[in-house]
Amino acid sequence: MDFLRICSHLNRSGRGGLLAGLLLTSSFLAIEPALADDDDTTWLDTIILVGTKTERSVKDNPRSVTVVTGKELERGTTGGIAELLRDVPGVEIADDSVAGMKRLRIRGESSRRVTILVDGQEITDHSTYGTPLLIDPATVERIEVVRGPSSVLYGAKAIGGVVNITTKGGAEKLFQVEAGGSYSSGSDGWQSWAAVSGSKNGFDYRLSGSLDKNGDRTVPEGRFSSTGELEDTSYSSDNLYGHIGYRFGERENHYLALKFEQHRLESEGWPGELSSSIEDFKIDLPKRDRRKIGLYYDGEDISDVIAKIHADIFYQTIDRLFVNDVTTSAGPGRRVAVKSTSDDTITDYGLNAQIDLDLIEGHRTIVGFQYLSDNLETDKTSNTTMTGFAPFPVTVNSSSFDKAHIDTYSVYAQDEWQLTDTVMLTAGARLYHSQIGLDETSVAARADFDDQRDTRLLSSLGATWKPAESTTLRASYSQGYITPTLLQMFSSTTAGGQGTTYGNPELDPEQSQNFEIGARYEEGGLALDAAAFYSMARDYIATTRCVAVTAYCLTTGTMSSPSSIYVNADKANTFGVELLAEYELQDSGLTPYVSGTWIRREVEYADFSTYNSDTPALSGRIGVRYDGLWQEHPIWADLFVRAATEDKQTYRSGADLVTETLPGWGTLNFAFGGNIGEDDKVSYAVRFNNILDKEYRPSFGELPGYGRSVEVSVRVAF
Repeated sequence: MDFLRICSHLNRSGRGGLLAGLLLTSSFLAIEPALADDDDTTWLDTIILVGTKTERSVKDNPRSVTVVTGKELERGTTGGIAELLRDVPGVEIADDSVAGMKRLRIRGESSRRVTILVDGQEITDHSTYGTPLLIDPATVERIEVVRGPSSVLYGAKAIGGVVNITTKGGAEKLFQVEAGGSYSSGSDGWQSWAAVSGSKNGFDYRLSGSLDKNGDRTVPEGRFSSTGELEDTSYSSDNLYGHIGYRFGERENHYLALKFEQHRLESEGWPGELSSSIEDFKIDLPKRDRRKIGLYYDGEDISDVIAKIHADIFYQTIDRLFVNDVTTSAGPGRRVAVKSTSDDTITDYGLNAQIDLDLIEGHRTIVGFQYLSDNLETDKTSNTTMTGFAPFPVTVNSSSFDKAHIDTYSVYAQDEWQLTDTVMLTAGARLYHSQIGLDETSVAARADFDDQRDTRLLSSLGATWKPAESTTLRASYSQGYITPTLLQMFSSTTAGGQGTTYGNPELDPEQSQNFEIGARYEEGGLALDAAAFYSMARDYIATTRCVAVTAYCLTTGTMSSPSSIYVNADKANTFGVELLAEYELQDSGLTPYVSGTWIRREVEYADFSTYNSDTPALSGRIGVRYDGLWQEHPIWADLFVRAATEDKQTYRSGADLVTETLPGWGTLNFAFGGNIGEDDKVSYAVRFNNILDKEYRPSFGELPGYGRSVEVSVRVAF
C-alpha cells in the first residue's frame, strides 16, 4: 500500500511519521467538511452501575470508573475484549506469553486480583495468573470498569478492581440478522460471526456464534525474533451465545432472562528468551473451554419503598488442559527432559440477590446476599528422563489428584445519603464467611487437612461534592480482600524447568486498603477526569524454596532444579495519578484527547524490596479524533500515539538479585471507518497499527507487540 510505503520511507529517513499521518488524516477529512455533533453530552454523562451498584453518571460517581459503549465496541480492534480496555487509565494487558489468553491488570495488581463479571456474575478461574477474558466481542453491549479495591460490593477477588461485561439482548424488531468479519495482517488472522435476534409481545431473543483463527504473530526483526515471526503464538477459538428474555407485568416493570455462553480456545505458549541451558521448550494448551448458563430477574418500581429487586443464579464449568515439554542441559552429554500435564475442571455455581430501598427521604439503600461455590478437580502428571548420568538413564514418573472447594457466603449493604444539593455520601459494608475444604487427595502429606473457615468485615466510604454544575470533586476509601486460589492451596505445578511448586493449605487471604481523590469537569467542549490514589496491600502470596518451609513439600528438590511452596510473604504500596481528557473543537468535528497513568509500585518481598515490579512508570495515549458525515453517512477517524516508559522487574535468582529491563516505546497508529448503505446498515473500520514498525514489548507479562499491520472489519444488519 502507498500509505505504508510512505510511512516506512519517512521512518527510515528520520523524518516525522506523525507528520505523514496528520497529512493523510487531513486529506481524508477534506472529503467533506465535518459537522458538529448536536448532542452536547460526553462520556462523563454516561450512566453506570458498576461503581456503586446504583444508577449514577460517571461524573457523579465517587469511584474511578470507565465505560466502553457499543459505539466504541464497533470501532474497536480485532484483538478481543481486552484490547478495548488497553487505553483505560490504570489498566494493563497481560497474557503471560500465551496467545489469545488476555487478562487485565489494574493499578499494577496482578490479573488474579481483578474481578471479571459477565452480566454481574463472576467468572472464577483459580489459576495463578488470573481470569482471562474469554468473551465473544460480538455479544457485548457495553463494558464497565471500576479501578481500585471493590470487594465490599463485588466479592473476594477485587483488590485491583472490577470489570463488568454486559451482553446483548434482542433487537427491537421481530427478526434481525447481523453478520461480520475481520482480517488482521499481524497474525494472518480471520474472525467471523453471525447473529439472529428480535422481540415480540414482551419476548426478546438472540442467538449468535463466531469463529476465530490466528497464526503466529508478525513482529519487527530484532531482539524477540530474527525472522519477523514470533513462534508458537497461534491460537483459535469458537463461541456460542444464546439469550431469551420476557418482560411482563401491568407496567412491564418485571424482566426475566436466560443466557447461555460457550467459549472454546486452543493456544500455544511463546517460549520467550530462553537461557543457554534450555535446549527445547514447548507449551501447549489444547483445551481452554468455558460454559455458563445464568437466570436473571429484575423488577423496578415495585412500591414506594422498594425501588428495585434483582436476583440471579448461574452454573459454570471451565475445562483446562496444559502440556509442557522442556529439555535442559545438565553438563556435557547430560540431558534432563521433563513432560508435565495438568488437566483441571472447575465447577462454579452461585446466586446473588439485591433490593434497592427508599426508606428515608434523601437516602437510597441497597442490601444484598451472595453465595458462590467454587469446586476444583485437578489431575497432574510428570515424566522426567535423565540421560548421560552414570550408570544408566533414569526415568521418574509421578502423578497426583486433588479435589477441593471454596464456599463463600456474604451479606452487604450500602447507603447513599444526599446531604445537600451538592454533597452526597456513600457508605458500604460486607460481611464474608468462607469455608475451604479438601475433599479428595492422592498426596499423603495433606490427606489430614482440616476444613478452614474465615470471617471478615470490609467497608468502603465515598463522597462527592459539586461546587459548580461543571465540576465534581470526589474522595473515597475502600478495602480489598482475596482468598487464595484452590490451586495455590492444594495443587502442585511443574513447568518451565523451574521445579515443582507445591500448594499450601495454610495460606491466609490477601488484603488491601485504597485511598483516592479525584475531580471531573465538563464545560465548553472540555471533559476531564483525574484521580490520585494510594494503595497498601499485605499478605501477598508468593513462593519460597522448600528448604525454608517443609511442612507440605514432598521433596526438597531434584537433580535438575529446586522445589518451592506458596507462602504469605509479600506486600505492596502503590500510588499514582490517572488522567483522561478531551476537548471538542466547536463546529469542526475534531476532538484532541489524552489518557494516561503515572504509577509507582513498591513490592516488598521476604528479603528485599523494589520498585521494579513490571509496571511502567508512565503510559498512555494521545491523539485527535474526528466525527462527521460524508455524503450523509457517518464517518470517523482517529490518529494517535500509544507509548510507555521503560519497564523493569527485579527478582531473586539463587543468591543474586537480577534486574531485567524493557526499553520505553511508542507507536503511531491511524484508524478510520463509518457507515454506508440504506439506513447505515453496513459499518466498516480500517486500522493501521504500529505504522513505523517499532519493536516493543509492553511488559514482561505480555507478548511482544505486533509490527506494522493492518486490520479490516465489516459488519452488516438486515
